[in-house]
Amino acid sequence: MSDDGHGADGRSDAETRPLLFNPPPVLTDPEPAVAAALAVIERSLGAMASQATRPLLDPPTQPFRLRPIGATGLAVFPVVLDTAPLATTPDRTTAHRVLDAYAAIGGNALVVDDEADGLAAQTVGTWLLNRRRRESTVLAGRVGGGGLSAPQLTAAVERLLHRLGTERLDLLIVDGEDRSTSFEETLISLAGLIDGERVGHVAVGGVGPAQLIRSRVLAGQRDLPRFAAFAPVYSLVERDGYEQGAAPVVHAQQLACLPVSPLADGFLSGAAPSRTALRRLRELHPQQADRMLPHRTRRGLRVLEAVVRIAEEREVPPAAVALAWLLTRPHVAAPVVAAGSVEQVWAAGAAASVHLSRAEASVLSRAAD
Repeated sequence: MSDDGHGADGRSDAETRPLLFNPPPVLTDPEPAVAAALAVIERSLGAMASQATRPLLDPPTQPFRLRPIGATGLAVFPVVLDTAPLATTPDRTTAHRVLDAYAAIGGNALVVDDEADGLAAQTVGTWLLNRRRRESTVLAGRVGGGGLSAPQLTAAVERLLHRLGTERLDLLIVDGEDRSTSFEETLISLAGLIDGERVGHVAVGGVGPAQLIRSRVLAGQRDLPRFAAFAPVYSLVERDGYEQGAAPVVHAQQLACLPVSPLADGFLSGAAPSRTALRRLRELHPQQADRMLPHRTRRGLRVLEAVVRIAEEREVPPAAVALAWLLTRPHVAAPVVAAGSVEQVWAAGAAASVHLSRAEASVLSRAAD
């Protein structure tokens, strides 16, 4: 300290003295209600001042963001709900609870099949009407099982629209190929549906890369609709078919990827990690157990072990981790998950708030190699 009131570094005592936090006095107001509120604020400030501050253990994660489907202008929740299981729920009230649960977590996108009995479509249509959610829901129809000729395609779309009680599908997914119908005829039919405002945009699934390329060439030559999205079978345990097949074309055409069967028929949800659990599942749901069995390979169990370990560390369901991995992959907009119960909706929907680190995503990818 120097005699002139400056420190050794030339700064004044006021500059070197530690700063004290003196909050400004809280103003009063003659109105009793305002005065009472100000008193509460003053007490809160006093309580905060007496508490030691602690660093955040983890940075806060961002809330989920709606994810765009290509250049369509449609934006969807990170998990799209496949409504097919609603056809087998005990009653419509139970099915509506599943849809309510999906909407409650922010879900806004439904895929509805053109199935024979139309139960799922009718259930969704009633829910959309009762809850007044049509305008806030991205509604996708999936057709193809009954053929893709012009009359068949038009009839399938009209059935869906009638059962859903709506005039337009936001997205139509053409699933599979029809060897008796040229793909050009299918594209011409889709153009008519779009021009007639029965369908907003179109997507395709169940085809190979050659068909994707052929459809884009035809669209350019004949001024026909271009597909905005591709819906492949894609999960941690079923990677090669998509990644070594259509993925480069999806990248080149800038398509949105909407993976189907992203949990490998429930295998990646941890529903049957042991032989005992698989036997129990076979007793209750034999068809699902049969579909799950091919995934119980050494590689599949290695992947499931990695998924479960990360899920336990994060305290989230295994399904959320498996879906979160897909959300880190190029061009994936949102996986399409078939959920028939409220619990399954919650487990899948949790993926929207799971932000995997690069290390976690790498662990999962290596386990699946």
